[in-house]
Amino acid sequence: MSIFFRALAGVLLSFSLFAAQAHDHQSTVAATGPVYHAQGTLKKITPQTVTIAHQAIADLNWPPMTMQFALPPGAERASLTPGEKVDFTFVQGESGYQIVSLTALR
Repeated sequence: MSIFFRALAGVLLSFSLFAAQAHDHQSTVAATGPVYHAQGTLKKITPQTVTIAHQAIADLNWPPMTMQFALPPGAERASLTPGEKVDFTFVQGESGYQIVSLTALR
C-alpha cells in the first residue's frame, strides 16, 4: 500500500510542478487575449502538444470537438496519460491555441 501512496505523491507533485510552470507562464501568455476554460478527455500528449476532445466552449461558440493545443515553451511533460479527463485553460496565440494550465480531474 505504501508504494501506491508514493506513486500518488509523485503524480501529484508532477501536476503541481506543471501547474506552477503554467501559472508562471500565464502572465506572459494572457496578455495576448482572454483565457478560456474547458474540460475534456486527453487523447494524445507529445513534448510540444496535447490533443483534447473537449466539451462545448460557449465563450467561443464552439461545439464539442477534438483539437490540438500547444504546450507552453519549457513546460515539463505532465504525468498525464491518454484517456484521462482533464480541466484546462488556454489562450489564442500567434500560431494557434496554447495551454495555460492542464490538470487531471480525479
